[in-house]
Amino acid sequence: MNNARTILLLERDLFFSVKIRDTLRHLGYETQVARSEEDFGRKLTAGAPALAIVHTGMAGVAWERVIAQAKSAGLPTLAFGSHIDLDAQQAARRAGADRVISNSKLAKDLPAIVQRMLASDGTHAQDDQDEEEEEAGE
Repeated sequence: MNNARTILLLERDLFFSVKIRDTLRHLGYETQVARSEEDFGRKLTAGAPALAIVHTGMAGVAWERVIAQAKSAGLPTLAFGSHIDLDAQQAARRAGADRVISNSKLAKDLPAIVQRMLASDGTHAQDDQDEEEEEAGE
């Protein structure tokens, strides 16, 4: 059984992880921050979170394996990273991420995205490619 109020975040950047954690706290979620693949695995096993959020821009971290691990545990998974790193976006989708969005989209719309993903068991009908194209025009 998962903890519907806990979100597991893979992010090394202290500033960004605090911003994400604070945003989610205002929505009533507890955020467990993992800084490595091993830390993510330990927290996934110990905490049974409701959602995984994975940063695809972390050099030296096998974030594709983290996404696959979250998916194999039955977690809806949100991946985020640079809007210009199309290879990482495609790799995140291949690894099993339910949604792949840009850093700016995460910063702008995190509350709504998380609420929709948890309400719909992680899936969302809207194509994220359309969102990314829209952002590129901003």
